Amino acid sequence: MSRRRDKAAKSLIAGGGGSLSSKSTLQILAFEAAKTMSRLVALYNSLSQDEFINLRQGPMKSRGVAFLNSVDQSYLLGLACQEKLEDLAHAVAVVSRLSKRCNDEELNRFDIAYHNMTQGIIDVGNVGFSSRNVGKAIEKMEKYANATSDLYESLVALDELEASEKKMQKREINNEYYFNGEITFQRKQVLHLRRASLWGQTFDRTVGLMSRIVLVVYARICTLFGPFVPSLSCIYIPKRKGLNMKMKVYPEANYCLLVEKERYIKHGSNSGPIMKASKTKPMPRRSYSGVNALDFQISAIRNKRLIHSAPANTVGAAGLAFRYANLIVTAESCFRSKKNIGDEERGNMFELLPISLKQALRRKLKGQWCKNREELISDDGGQGLAQGWREALEEIIGWLAPMAHDTLRWQQERDLGQQEPDAKRTVLLLQTLHFSDLEKTEAAIVEVLVGLSCVYRYENRRERHVVC
Repeated sequence: MSRRRDKAAKSLIAGGGGSLSSKSTLQILAFEAAKTMSRLVALYNSLSQDEFINLRQGPMKSRGVAFLNSVDQSYLLGLACQEKLEDLAHAVAVVSRLSKRCNDEELNRFDIAYHNMTQGIIDVGNVGFSSRNVGKAIEKMEKYANATSDLYESLVALDELEASEKKMQKREINNEYYFNGEITFQRKQVLHLRRASLWGQTFDRTVGLMSRIVLVVYARICTLFGPFVPSLSCIYIPKRKGLNMKMKVYPEANYCLLVEKERYIKHGSNSGPIMKASKTKPMPRRSYSGVNALDFQISAIRNKRLIHSAPANTVGAAGLAFRYANLIVTAESCFRSKKNIGDEERGNMFELLPISLKQALRRKLKGQWCKNREELISDDGGQGLAQGWREALEEIIGWLAPMAHDTLRWQQERDLGQQEPDAKRTVLLLQTLHFSDLEKTEAAIVEVLVGLSCVYRYENRRERHVVC
């Protein structure tokens, strides 16, 4: 039985037995397939050795993430892993849906093959992966995705030309020669791109390419994050059957993650100031028969989406991540600006605050004026205080603002991804304010707003304070 499963998996990875002469082509579904291909390629590239090391040494160790989110690397890597799996799950759902239109029997059962792999039933070491074959598949997918994106743009341009032609015909404008030439050229371009893109490709060829990379991506996720996420399937890949991932992702350890998994050593796993990594029991390895195996898995992921898993004491759980991000970015802009802040800007900043934070800000400002009253009437008129607050603000904004920008960028990339097939995702949710401790974040925001008020008041850049 095991040999039969591995044989089926090899057939799946090889691209299936579907013929290119099959009349079952993607056509309009090419655009959805191209978007999925782009996402898979981006996900594959994000799981390289260098990217993993950069994640551990960069965003995960930034001052903002360490202070507001956690210093527990196991916890943070668990968040990154879950986000990668969710991105992969969306691609798997598309590939599974397209696979039902395949002629090849093994490709048609892609959902079962993928589910069996996630349960550890298929031994990845027995599947014929090689760096050369995977590299070629990635190149083909990039080529098809780019050509399909060009096809979409050409179709839009053709539609605009034809609409303009109709308008001119109604107005009896004599420019027929120009539009005939332009439209003829554009139609030839569309015809060429339909042949070069996914439009004319069979379901078997398209699903064969994507299914291969889906399994590679899943195996990479397990390899990189396995030591930190107990719920992942235990995937062992013998050294002689490397999955284009014969790499040492831990520079401090002299061993390869893909060999002798029992020698894994967890580094940098210290408890954070807010939350500790959760210990989840591994999923049981069982076979799941039936064509709806994937539906079960996808529904489970959607019910436990990462964005809904923020603990109760976090900014994300309070639904304030994007509001606070906009507030912090606005405050940073005011701090960097050499212009005075008008009433409208002050009002906008104040309205972004919840009632509890407005009250806390008023109390803090009142106490600040009483505390520094004597220095305000001194010879320098509070210029020393202004300089002190400016230095303090420089430090706070230096680590707080990047998290705010990443919060807005994360949302922008997800929104843009719904429209543009090649939209890249550069920010993980762990880098944002979503998992930040609410109390610490609000304290930092109040400190920034009080500092801005003091700087503007003491420097006599305007007559009233900024936000009250």
